[in-house]
Amino acid sequence: MQDEFQDVPVYFWNRITLREKAVFYEHLSNLLDGGVTLIEALRSFVEKTTNPLLYREVAQLLLLIDSGDVMSIAMKKLPRTFEIAEVSIVEAGEQSGTMQKSFGTLAEDLRNRQELTQKLKGALAYPVIILSFLIAAILIVMVFVIPKLLPLFETANTTLPASTRSLIATSNFISDHFLFLIFLAIFVGLMIFGYLKTVSGKRNFDEWLIWLPLVGTVYRNYVIVRVSTTLGLLLGAGIPILKTLRLSGASTGNSLYEEVFAEIVRQVEQGNKIADSFGIVDPKGRYFTRDFIQLLAAGEKTSTINKVCGKISVQYTREVDNSVTTLVKFVEPLAILISGVFVVWFAFAIFSAVLKITETVN
Repeated sequence: MQDEFQDVPVYFWNRITLREKAVFYEHLSNLLDGGVTLIEALRSFVEKTTNPLLYREVAQLLLLIDSGDVMSIAMKKLPRTFEIAEVSIVEAGEQSGTMQKSFGTLAEDLRNRQELTQKLKGALAYPVIILSFLIAAILIVMVFVIPKLLPLFETANTTLPASTRSLIATSNFISDHFLFLIFLAIFVGLMIFGYLKTVSGKRNFDEWLIWLPLVGTVYRNYVIVRVSTTLGLLLGAGIPILKTLRLSGASTGNSLYEEVFAEIVRQVEQGNKIADSFGIVDPKGRYFTRDFIQLLAAGEKTSTINKVCGKISVQYTREVDNSVTTLVKFVEPLAILISGVFVVWFAFAIFSAVLKITETVN
C-alpha cells in the first residue's frame, strides 16, 4: 500500500481546518453506514481530498491500519492531526461496534466548533479592520502629509503653537525612524511570540485572556461551550468519567483550566459528585458560572448529564454571541474616539498655525 499513493509536497502553510476534518469524519460515517469497509472509505477519501497535508495524514492512517493497527491506535500515532478526545470517541466506537455513529458525532461536533469559530472571527473582524485603517491613516498623514506642509511653516517668521510643534516633532520622528520602527515592531512581535511558546509565557497569556475586561467574558463563555460539548460527547460515548474530565480540561487549550480540571479529577476520585467538585474547586465562580454548575448538578441527579451538556453548549453559544456583540459595541466607539482625538489634534495644529502665520503677516 505504500506505493499506492503518490508523494504530494506539503508546505509549512498547509493546515487542516475544522471543516475539512468534519468532512473527513462525515465521509467515513456515510460510507460505513452504506456497508463500505473502513479501509475502502479511507482510500476513497484520500483519492478525493485536495489538501496535501490531509492527504498525507490519511494516507499514513491507511498504512498504519494495513500494518495491523486499529483506527484509534493509528490516530494516536498522528497527534498533530487527531486530538485525544477524538481518539477516545473512536476507541469507544470500536469497542461498542458503533464506529459509524462515532464518526457522525465527531463530524457534527467539528461543524459546530467551526461555526462558532467563524462567528467569533466574523464579529471581531470589523473592529480589527477599523483599527487597522486608523493606524494606516495616521501613518500616512505623519509620513506623507505633514512633511508637505513643513515648507509653509518654515518660511513663517513666527513661533508656532505648541500643538503644531508637537505634530511636526511626531511626524519628523516617525519619518526619520520609519524603518527602525518597523523592524522594532517585528522584533517585539517575535519576542512576544517566542515568550508565548514558553510554559510561563503561555500560562501568563492564558491568565490574561481570562481576566481581561470584556474579552475575558467572551473567552470564558467560549471555554464553557468547549467543556460542555466535550463532556457531553465523551460521556455519551461511554468514556469513564475521570478520563472524560481530563480530556475536557485538555480540550480548553488553557493551562489554568487544565489545572482546575486536574483538581476536579482529584475531588471526584475522593468520592465527590461532579457538580460538587466544580463548586469546591471554583467556589467564587471565576472559571465557571453558577448556572453552569447548577445545570450539571441537575443532569447528574437525573443521570442525563450528557444531554444536559448539549443544552448547556447551545445556551452558552448564544452567550458567546451576546458577549461578542457587547465587545464590538465597545471597540467601535473606542476606535472612533481615538480617530476623533487624532483628527482634532491635526486640525487644531494646522488651523492654529495658519491663524498664527496670518496674524504675523498682517
